[in-house]
Amino acid sequence: MRSEIAPSYMLPSGWNALLPPRSPHDKPPKEHRFHSIVVGAGYTGLAAARRMAELLPDKEVLVIEASEVGEGSSARNSGFLSPTFYAPQANAYGSADDDAARKLRIVLAGIDSLRTLVKDNNIDCDWDESAPRLVAAATADAEHSLQQSLNSLQKRGLKYLEHGSEALRATLGTAYYRYGYETEIRVLVQPAALIRGLADTLPSNVTLLERSAVEAVEGAGPFQVKTRLGNFTADKVFIANNAHARALGFLKNRMIVVHTYAALTHELEDDELDRLGNLPAWGLLPATRVGTTLRKGLRRLLIRSGYSYEKENDVRNVRSLLTEKYRRRFPAMKCYAFQHVWGGGTGITSNRESYFGELKPGLYISAGCQGAGVARGNIHGRLLAEMACGSQSALLSDRLKLAGPSWIPPEPFCRIGAMIKMAWMHWRAGREY
Repeated sequence: MRSEIAPSYMLPSGWNALLPPRSPHDKPPKEHRFHSIVVGAGYTGLAAARRMAELLPDKEVLVIEASEVGEGSSARNSGFLSPTFYAPQANAYGSADDDAARKLRIVLAGIDSLRTLVKDNNIDCDWDESAPRLVAAATADAEHSLQQSLNSLQKRGLKYLEHGSEALRATLGTAYYRYGYETEIRVLVQPAALIRGLADTLPSNVTLLERSAVEAVEGAGPFQVKTRLGNFTADKVFIANNAHARALGFLKNRMIVVHTYAALTHELEDDELDRLGNLPAWGLLPATRVGTTLRKGLRRLLIRSGYSYEKENDVRNVRSLLTEKYRRRFPAMKCYAFQHVWGGGTGITSNRESYFGELKPGLYISAGCQGAGVARGNIHGRLLAEMACGSQSALLSDRLKLAGPSWIPPEPFCRIGAMIKMAWMHWRAGREY
């Protein structure tokens, strides 16, 4: 299984390209001894660093990011914060319903935490809780599946509003979908602006070092963290670089990287925007795991679709795929050109459970976000820091009662299995893809 020290993307993030240029913090600090070092400046890593700095204001924290904040995987998603939870299952701590309730409490806490951070730090990230966040079906089978899933929403006390084909057509500007629902709790953000804002408002006792991949983590309290810009020492280390933890020797045969692809149009003229429905902004998630995500906002349309195993597909093929899906859903548009096209990788586990906890004394890891790492990653980072400081809470207890990722076979069996499964999911998704 290929395992890179750091992500290396072919194209820059389209979300980040919409923002003013930012000067990365790429000069190594003079001090090389810290209380804590965080590997990865995504949502999980920044949350862990922020919480450690709050709990121990007299201690210094170093965050090391392989790329630049705004260009990593955290800025390459579709910008949805939703109360979703994966694969409820019974375990030693209770029933599947208990598992689902814990997962929901965790993700809702992540959304609440981010809302507070955005407000308190005046982070301009187009935070939007008014635009509808829809889950929509284009086929009868998917419609039936969505209707069945409403039982779970009702059981969790989550309010929702159903939409038939005509209502969807008015909202989205397309007759492609036949049924959908929107949840009352939903947030849309500009993900590059959010992650940059979180990085730029860290407490004063946090140092951020970008463009410096961690090459090794050695020792055991204190740890030696090695980079091309020098070696650093810390009593505690947080591994928050998702699937790239494998390259450091952690969680091997527990995760794979799946790349997905997105595109943003140019700013659209008023008449073109009107063809995308009667609202200034909306978001749409597919009814199946392998499907196409859409989002209207900032006078643009975002489309996200396509999947590949462990490495990016050819850019020309990606652009062609996304153009075709855009054209099929909105056949009346004047133009199907994109200003930005990019890919992003996410850590996926076979049972859709992420790893969270203390791997060995002083070494903490959260990895395997399943493509939903904004809210969940934020709260996981906070909880890891609280665990490292010996804090106890009902939410931390919830998280410790969730299952971890199951074993994945080595190559070439992993690749063969993943390719077969993705092909089968594409076939089964049909028009949803």
